[in-house]
Amino acid sequence: MSPEIELEICFLFHSFLMGILITVLYDLLRILRRILPHNILAISLEDFLYWIVCSLLVFAMLIRENNGILRWFAVAGAMAGMLLYKLTLGALFVKYVSLLLQKILHIVGRLLYMAFKPLNLVRRRLAWMRKKSENRLKLGVLGAKKKLTARRKLLKMVLKKR
Repeated sequence: MSPEIELEICFLFHSFLMGILITVLYDLLRILRRILPHNILAISLEDFLYWIVCSLLVFAMLIRENNGILRWFAVAGAMAGMLLYKLTLGALFVKYVSLLLQKILHIVGRLLYMAFKPLNLVRRRLAWMRKKSENRLKLGVLGAKKKLTARRKLLKMVLKKR
């Protein structure tokens, strides 16, 4: 086989791998979105950054492999790589990796909850004590106010008699 044909086959193979890589990157975004729900602004920003990264990756491959010239068989190779990945590993990858990460996050959350439970009990006890002391203070202020009001009235009555 001639060296030119070998280079073209290598370029086609690299395009095929690039298609797989691009799809795997998007599946990583999908996994992130399953684990941490996003609003539409965050999704749009992620997609924008994803397409910038993908375009830079494809452009770098085209520069390195084919002097920046876009060849249609390279596009077809990338599409074939995307399609093959999607039909074989794509759905399983997203499903099981997101399930695994959700389980890990659940376990970590439970461990953190258990680790901070004594602190939470102390926090609740301090809040209860603060509320109780505030109530006592309010009662004391109200009692003092009533006594002062009563003494003021008494003083007015005594001063009026004189």
